Amino acid sequence: MRAGKTVLLMFLLPAFVVLVLSFGIGLVSLNSLKSQYLQSSDVQAADLRTLHQESTFKRDISELHSRVIEVLDAARQRNMSDVQLYRHHSRLVNELAAIEQQVQTLAESNLLREVNHNSVQGLRESFTQYRNLVIMATEIAAIDPDTADQYFSQAQTSFNEFSIFTGRIAMLLTDRTMLRERESRNRHEKAFVQIFIFSLIGAAVVLLAVFAIAVRISGHVRDIADALSKLSYNTSTELRLPAMERLQLSSRGEFGRIANVILGFRDDMVRRIKAEEENHRLIFYDALTGLPNRRLLQEQLQYAAGASARVSNYHALLWLDLDRFKLINDMRGHTAGDALLVEVADNLRSMLREGDLLARVGGDEFAILLELPQGLKAEAAKEAERIAVGICGGVSREYQIEGHCHYLTASIGIALFADKTMGVDALLSQAEVAKYQAKDAGRNTVSFYDPKIQAEINRRAELEGELRNALERDELRLFYQLQFDQQAQPIGAEALLRWQHSERGLVSPADFIPLAEESGLIVPMGEWVIQTACQLLAEWQSQPLLQDLQLAVNVSARQFRQQDFVEMVLIQLAQTGARPERLKLELTESAVLEDIEQAIQKMQALRSRGVSFSMDDFGTGYSSLQYLKRLPLDQIKIDQSFVRDIVADPDDAVIIRTIIAMGQALSIEVIAEGVETQEQREQLASYGCHRYQGYLFARPLPLAECLALLKHKR
Repeated sequence: MRAGKTVLLMFLLPAFVVLVLSFGIGLVSLNSLKSQYLQSSDVQAADLRTLHQESTFKRDISELHSRVIEVLDAARQRNMSDVQLYRHHSRLVNELAAIEQQVQTLAESNLLREVNHNSVQGLRESFTQYRNLVIMATEIAAIDPDTADQYFSQAQTSFNEFSIFTGRIAMLLTDRTMLRERESRNRHEKAFVQIFIFSLIGAAVVLLAVFAIAVRISGHVRDIADALSKLSYNTSTELRLPAMERLQLSSRGEFGRIANVILGFRDDMVRRIKAEEENHRLIFYDALTGLPNRRLLQEQLQYAAGASARVSNYHALLWLDLDRFKLINDMRGHTAGDALLVEVADNLRSMLREGDLLARVGGDEFAILLELPQGLKAEAAKEAERIAVGICGGVSREYQIEGHCHYLTASIGIALFADKTMGVDALLSQAEVAKYQAKDAGRNTVSFYDPKIQAEINRRAELEGELRNALERDELRLFYQLQFDQQAQPIGAEALLRWQHSERGLVSPADFIPLAEESGLIVPMGEWVIQTACQLLAEWQSQPLLQDLQLAVNVSARQFRQQDFVEMVLIQLAQTGARPERLKLELTESAVLEDIEQAIQKMQALRSRGVSFSMDDFGTGYSSLQYLKRLPLDQIKIDQSFVRDIVADPDDAVIIRTIIAMGQALSIEVIAEGVETQEQREQLASYGCHRYQGYLFARPLPLAECLALLKHKR
């Protein structure tokens, strides 16, 4: 119904406006003509009455004058008696009074006043004189006819005079009447011209009004059509329809409602597009960095493989992994880690070429898809390596995270492909394997895919799955390597974790410890080691041969960074009843130096309860000497890499002497690990080191064998 009203309004409004204006102009014109006609008719009627009065006056005065002549003739001839003469006299006086009234009426007429005021005055005066003479003549006609003739002669003269005036007035009245008739006709003609002009003006106004209305309506229709056209082809969330917004505010009718509907439809469409874009972003883009995710990368890989096959060139998939990012993430928290990832993503964007695809495929892993113009594999590989080395160098720098500086490096694996013979998942797998190869090569480097590495990855994945069940299956074991003083007397032992696999047998720590670190399994495994060591110390407390021995337990960096590490150690000591001073925790430099302040707090909290600390693999780090004096250490352990060549390598000897001197200066006990020959022991003793651990004294042994050896040594 509303749409029908709008259509009727569009087509009938101009016609209605024309009809109303035409009717108004016609009504005004007719009223004007009617007014002029009535005015002209009144004037003509008044003029005709005046002419009629003038004619009547001439007739009456002529008839009266004739009777006066007859009366005077009868008086001269004595044909009338005195009574008859008196009666005629009275009648004539009355007629003269009536005629005088006519003269007065004629003199007061508008037409006569407009003609000639002097003529009117002369007519009055001559008629008055004539009347007086006629009255005197008829009054004395019975007494003295001769005297009456004298008066009548004078009256005749007066009659002639006002007859002249009357004729002149009649002529003037006729001329004036004709003039007025011409003036009336001229006024009618002028009124017609005015009405015609007003009609033209009215028609022009009507046409302008109709044109303005038509332009306005057509403008609204055009704006509506343009808005609908924009809506039809719109794919943007920033669509603006200013014409519809203005129409919505300015129009309260159907066009306003149409504009409101269109704007509402626009808003719904924008919301739908935003929802679709958000869905697309959630499906194909990473929420943190805004980069394409793994799913979009897979689609682009599929397309790139087809493009390479058509143009016979190569593509390269680079898999970038941030070295030691998990350490920063665990130490600073996920918020700091996320901020670092965003900064790295921005850094990578700035280094890529136009057309390269950067995607985030994991927590700290990024993938880069490159199109290489080279047709030969060797040239394409060389170009891919050049780009990867540049990216690796660009990523490797210091980053400011929450006021702390962290030097970050990256390892990049490269997989080349030139057709669709290899699936997308296989390409991703190859690039990831190449990344692992780069990490194994020392990190901060670039490596191409090697099938041998794939086999190793498969083996590690299988081993990780079995390692997760090792705790449940009770496959973990502790071996113990005794530590000795300068008299070759046992002073303690180091607990070493071993995995007794049900099928593989004894798995080397070099195989499963790094795997446990990467997977996070080292945390529950480390807690089991501390719990087992505390239980053993509690058992030794009642045996005089064993009660004074210290038991050293290795603590991984990841386990030490746990927030509840101190609480966990104290709980194990309390639950088992072990003496804290018999427990020694061995920390690596990486566990301590990542956050030196937090490490000192944890060490002091445990050391205040009696737990002692040893720095394992001392001397292999670049910053250990700087922080040594700040750490609450009881012992430092010289790394076996220095001990191995102490006899043959003077540099190692200098390093060992320096470490021993530092320990003595700081009152920290020094123990050497990896002592395998008597020459090594003697040289260490000569430098002032009197604590030893190594194959020269004892190998790592199961608990029973270790106790048997211990009893034998004692």
